[in-house]
Amino acid sequence: MTRVVLAVAAILAGCATLVTAEETPPVKLLQEQTVRVRQLVGAVQAEATLLQAKLDERQRELAELYTQYELDEPRAQKLQSEIVELQRALLANHHRMQVELRVIVDRERFLVLRQRLRYILAPTPAPERVSPAQPQKSVPGESQK
Repeated sequence: MTRVVLAVAAILAGCATLVTAEETPPVKLLQEQTVRVRQLVGAVQAEATLLQAKLDERQRELAELYTQYELDEPRAQKLQSEIVELQRALLANHHRMQVELRVIVDRERFLVLRQRLRYILAPTPAPERVSPAQPQKSVPGESQK
């Protein structure tokens, strides 16, 4: 989710003109729309960052609790409840952005934003890694030592 918020911010940070990957004619956001979307993204991003930090902390606390042989069951239950509530709040925050974005921009502009997000957030293939047990491939023209 944070990647989505960051991607929307990146799209809007450069300029108010957005072009899809297929190079369709640019769709311009009005200055007011650009300002409102940036404010929305900033507020949602700030809230998501705060909630995610709290969630990470509660998850660490629960993991630490589970490393102890003597399990503090009430504390575990409390942390589990807090974790679920923080996850719910993160989801609600993301939903708020989605609802408000549709209030700010029309269908055409939304579709362009969605296409750009899909392009930006597409998973990139992981670089090929060579494990130490695998022999390195030699490159023609390179001397081997």
